[in-house]
Amino acid sequence: MRAFLKFITSYPTATVLLVVFIVFSGAYSFLHMPVDLFPDLEVPVVNIITHYPGAAPEDMEMLVSRPVEDEMRTIPGIKRVASMSVQGLSLVTAEFSWGTTVRDARQLVQARLARVRNILPQGVRPRLENIDTTLQEVSGYVFYGGGDPVTLRNTVSHAIAGRLMSVEGVSSVDVIGGDRQAFIVTLRPEALAWFHISITEVITALKRHNLTAVAGFIERSGKEYLIRGDARLKTLEDLRSIPVTRNREAPVLLGMVAEVQEGRVPRHYVVRGDGVPAVALIVHKQPGVSTIDVVRDVDKVLLGLKDLLPEGTTVKKFYDQSEIILESRSEIVQDLFVGALLAVLVLYFFLGDLRPTLIVGITIPLTLLATIAVMRSLGLGFNVITMTAMALAIGMIVDDAIVVAENIFRHGKTTSDPKEAAIEGAAEIAGPDASGTFTTVAAFIPLIVVTGIASLFLRPFGLTISSALVVSLLLSLTLVPLLFSRSTKALTQQEGFLGQRLLWFVHGRLQTILKFSFRHRAAVIIVALISLGGAGLLAFMGKAAVLPPMDEGAILIEYIMPPGTSLAESDRIGEILDRIALQDPGVSCVYRRNGSPENGYQIEGVNKGELLIKLRPKTERSRSAAQIIESLKRAYSKIEGCVFLYHQPTQEKIDESFSGLPALFGITIYGVDTEKLAFLAGQVENILSSDPAISNVINNTKVKASEIDVRLRHDRLALYGLEPSEVLYALQAARNGVEATKIFRNRQEVAVIVKTDPEYASDLEALRKMPIGTPNGSMVPLEQIADIRIRNAPSAITHINGQREVTIIAELDGNIQAVVSRLKDRLRSVSLPQGYSIEISGQYNVVIKTAFEMLLAILCAVVLIYFIMVMQFGSWSQPLIILVTIPIALVGAVLALFITGHSLDVSVGMGAVTLAGISVNNAIVLIDYCNKKVLSGMGIAEALMSAVSVRLRPILLTTFTTIAALIPTAIGTTVGSRIFQPFAITVIGGLITAVIATVVIVPVLVLFTEKSKAIS
Repeated sequence: MRAFLKFITSYPTATVLLVVFIVFSGAYSFLHMPVDLFPDLEVPVVNIITHYPGAAPEDMEMLVSRPVEDEMRTIPGIKRVASMSVQGLSLVTAEFSWGTTVRDARQLVQARLARVRNILPQGVRPRLENIDTTLQEVSGYVFYGGGDPVTLRNTVSHAIAGRLMSVEGVSSVDVIGGDRQAFIVTLRPEALAWFHISITEVITALKRHNLTAVAGFIERSGKEYLIRGDARLKTLEDLRSIPVTRNREAPVLLGMVAEVQEGRVPRHYVVRGDGVPAVALIVHKQPGVSTIDVVRDVDKVLLGLKDLLPEGTTVKKFYDQSEIILESRSEIVQDLFVGALLAVLVLYFFLGDLRPTLIVGITIPLTLLATIAVMRSLGLGFNVITMTAMALAIGMIVDDAIVVAENIFRHGKTTSDPKEAAIEGAAEIAGPDASGTFTTVAAFIPLIVVTGIASLFLRPFGLTISSALVVSLLLSLTLVPLLFSRSTKALTQQEGFLGQRLLWFVHGRLQTILKFSFRHRAAVIIVALISLGGAGLLAFMGKAAVLPPMDEGAILIEYIMPPGTSLAESDRIGEILDRIALQDPGVSCVYRRNGSPENGYQIEGVNKGELLIKLRPKTERSRSAAQIIESLKRAYSKIEGCVFLYHQPTQEKIDESFSGLPALFGITIYGVDTEKLAFLAGQVENILSSDPAISNVINNTKVKASEIDVRLRHDRLALYGLEPSEVLYALQAARNGVEATKIFRNRQEVAVIVKTDPEYASDLEALRKMPIGTPNGSMVPLEQIADIRIRNAPSAITHINGQREVTIIAELDGNIQAVVSRLKDRLRSVSLPQGYSIEISGQYNVVIKTAFEMLLAILCAVVLIYFIMVMQFGSWSQPLIILVTIPIALVGAVLALFITGHSLDVSVGMGAVTLAGISVNNAIVLIDYCNKKVLSGMGIAEALMSAVSVRLRPILLTTFTTIAALIPTAIGTTVGSRIFQPFAITVIGGLITAVIATVVIVPVLVLFTEKSKAIS
């Protein structure tokens, strides 16, 4: 090592070139790094969404969900298949084993869907969606006002969306809401009966007369002419002129049996912007491109297209992911600079001289630039995870430079040659310095055993911090010795400054404490054990979660009304919610949707509504998102008959990806019969409601959806010579209508919808009397050929791995393990029929699995750290003593989390892993120095006292610089810092008790073991 340091100090050109390379490569990478909200979330889950308007849940289950999920379950590597069938909608979720890429998963699903398409109902087209595509929603806009909703939708769909698709980085643009033009053919049943024409014949005639064909080519005068036959329908007059029948002397034209006029396509969903009818436009970006760039370019293009919109149109943005990123980036960079400044101030306070402080401080920007270059080479980008990791690493990356600088500083007292002091000081400390860095890096290696979506956050975090630490070690052993060797003044010792006086004070008190502890070794060990037991109890009693809450500057509110609630009633309640939200001065825009568009990936029925509330920037509002949510909760709680769920938009998508449920806790009952499942769900609901730690219990089976069941009687159909399809067409035509064909004109599709007078099915009595034309020209009431009754049916039918189930979700308050244990005992009182079972579901299982994997990762990290220290010390016992700092550090971490009221989550687990690596660093340096003193002939007790005395300043320096750098994140003001606020609190609390373990407990244990050896 000395030879290497002599080369570095004698030939500084190599180090200078390294610094120049770091600066330029880091700057280039910084300018070309993609910026996103989160890392690429390669979650191997594919949702298959199918719309079949008007179909009952049982029909959706049998005709769509069953065939699709049965096919999905045959795919190799499939882990779980779940389905939900509601009115007109089917959602099948295929979850693959971790390690399967989303691209491969989608290809496998598409290949299997091709097999079942022929057995699905005609016109049904499944659509694929996964979490990564939903997180690629980067911006959303509402357009309202401007008069005719058909014109507005056409303009947005064709003129606006088409131009936005050409923006670099945009993958798709969804348009929902507004109205679509249609040609409505309203049949007169009495006319059909007079001419003996069925509805089927009308539909067939419309299709048969709307055709095109290419006949070939004709060559003439050296030119080739295409022969194109065109029988397409274009106008209302074309429709009226269609002959419905052929086998007559005079053809019967459509205009003779129907009214043909312009209208609108029936729509069974509602979109509102700021409480008025609106068209919504949602932009998706391509994976790997910068969200900020895409949204900026989309906004720029959209601004230039406003003149194309109808006069009076208002355009407002209701979601902007780039705003979250920009705000987070700005505040994370601010946290980074504040943390770096605080760390440098701590350095100056304890060193008392500006020159050595600047030498150590210059390693911070260089390390960050080098880390950015390494991140880009590893395929990482800027997001709240990696940017916050860099901010958190500030305090750690100066540790290496501090340890080396302080040792060089100390050697400067014994020699006047700065070069010699730099070489000897750096060489002496290089081994323990590198060992300390590698123990920290080793702590992140076991994170590869963590699976699930948590691993997608842990790996970029671990790679970023590990890269920074390795770079900082390299700079501390090259640049720092070089700069000290070139500056005599940097080694000049200042005396009597405030930091030194504080060190003298702490040193004096610490020596007294050590002497007392050496005399009462057993008492010190007992106190340490008691503190461990207390911390374990606090950890067990604490709350648990997967991810900490975030403030995204937007609020997502779902409201659920009883199954069977009409769209009009759901919209009426939504209007009340809109008005309340818009009255809040912190709200800038409210987007609401009830029901689901047929071409979308939304899966809500009309009894459910979703409000996406965009908040004003933090500088323009006085309250946080959490405070606004609490205000809305108080106002909305006065509305009866609704259940409300409150989320942050992005976090809700992530939470659902964990378990398929937007809740931490649920109880799932498996069985066959829906009635028995509903009965058991009622018993489980009573058990949950009686527990004081459980609230907001949602049992979707409690209220049934009402439906009118028209059961055709085949004997009566035969009597009147009717086909079932003819009667069913008549039913459809009386309400929604039947889409017979489409007409293409002016770049838009115009549906041709065949209907009858809606008065024929305006209520139950009218439905019974609805006339059905027979082949002989007479009319027969529907009730004569069908049994018509009202019945209650399940509002939703759900499966997991092919088995029917119902899930009751709830919110927990308190220790989740204790509540679950209590519930398991109570659930045993439920008498289950044969073939039925109950299990705990929701994110709870993910929390338990993640906690187990994090614990396994920590244990693996401890083992790796132990073997690194064994190689460093050549001893098996001393590393075991040093490892004691890890559990003592965790005592401080648990106590800090308890005081601040934070739950145990992935962020806390990452903090614990980090503590396992950094809490041993100071003890390594301490024991290494002690060993050298013992080898020189000093007694063990004196050597320990001397080691603590000499290493006190670097111990306090490394600890307090790390704590200082973490303070901005611990305060938590941004999305990124909110995610890692528990991490920062965990590390700060752990470092405080780790110092006590390093300077008191470790020396006591070393002395205790040495005395024991001597006695034996």
